[in-house]
Amino acid sequence: MMPLEARATFERLFGTGIRGPEQLREQIPHYVRTIEQAASEHEALDPTIGRRIARDCEELLDAWDGFETEPRALIRAAVEYFLLMRDGDDDLTSPDGLADDEAVVKAVRRYLRV
Repeated sequence: MMPLEARATFERLFGTGIRGPEQLREQIPHYVRTIEQAASEHEALDPTIGRRIARDCEELLDAWDGFETEPRALIRAAVEYFLLMRDGDDDLTSPDGLADDEAVVKAVRRYLRV
């Protein structure tokens, strides 16, 4: 289930996503490094959560070619949501900042059965 605070941002991304799967895939390791750097300054931030979400995003992108337009938009929106620092909760400063990201990505994976 997608968190209520994430829905508006996710819906916006679903309707306006512009990056393709390769662009998204390229951004994932950069964002993971950003999370790891932030974790060195904010001990409550757990970078293993960011790495786990990144793997889930990569698995969604691996499935991209097997889907049509609408499921691809869901994948793009989920990955773009992860790549946003300030979405439902600030990813890099809040101890639970990545919880909404993880919930969004997991909801899309469950829905698409990826």
